[in-house]
Amino acid sequence: MKKWMVLFVILVLSACQNDSEVLPDLTGQTQEEIEVTLAPLDLDVDFIERTYVMEDESRVFIEYGGFKQAGDPFEPGDFVTVIVSAARIDESVYYVTSLRPYDGPRLKEEFFDFPYVMESDDGLRGGGKAFEVSLQSDGCVDGDTARFEVPEAFEAYTNTPFISVRFLNFDTAETFDGGEEEFGKPASNFTCEALQDSDRIFLQTDPGDFLFDRYGRTLAWVWIDIDGQIELLNYHVVRAGLGEVMYLYGAGETDTTSVDGLTYTEWMFEAERLATEERLGIHGDLLDYYWDYENDAPNPYTWP
Repeated sequence: MKKWMVLFVILVLSACQNDSEVLPDLTGQTQEEIEVTLAPLDLDVDFIERTYVMEDESRVFIEYGGFKQAGDPFEPGDFVTVIVSAARIDESVYYVTSLRPYDGPRLKEEFFDFPYVMESDDGLRGGGKAFEVSLQSDGCVDGDTARFEVPEAFEAYTNTPFISVRFLNFDTAETFDGGEEEFGKPASNFTCEALQDSDRIFLQTDPGDFLFDRYGRTLAWVWIDIDGQIELLNYHVVRAGLGEVMYLYGAGETDTTSVDGLTYTEWMFEAERLATEERLGIHGDLLDYYWDYENDAPNPYTWP
């Protein structure tokens, strides 16, 4: 090849390289600053939080993913991963949930001898029986609902060993897509962690209410075994300030479900009273870590 042709090819390649765009150096930038920097570059950007790396600020640039680095060329529309450090949490302004020392009712041994259900003219009602179940692998739903595998003896009423259970006598904020609410995620996490950390889980049907709700979910009191102590999870959630007592349709109001002179419903109201007095969760001023208060929506950086 003649020298002038070689020189021409080199000049063309050099011009193409000069015209191509390269990934900018993002050192020291937070995710919000990075978004501003990359916005004009027409890139498809995905952020990954490296939760075990903590910087002075939240979500600071660590590196590009996929072995990319500053100075690498890219084409408009390319997919780029940006890895940032963990979000810092000022726990002084957020409500941190945990199981509190238990001061609620205890599960009576006699409840294990009760019937699962009672027949009535208007449908099946609970019989007050307590029985052991296991949490399904995908059993965590939200703060007041979970999925369990039940014993064969109970399948006669559910027609399946895998059931969805709506916890009796309280309600928590929602977490489903498009219907998310403040304190829904803390309540969901609280319930899920309590169930997963339990040595054993028991359901108890209630003689004052129907066995199923209008969505086909089994209505039950949910008991957890923590280091040999059986505690009412329904009570725990409300006691932690993460749920409100409601949907009282007779459940927890009979002498059958009475412990230490209080019906289950009275125990639930006691949990709500104490949580309100102590200004816990929804009754207090501390914030929900998963909520974006400026936009009144889930925080896109913390809500998984």
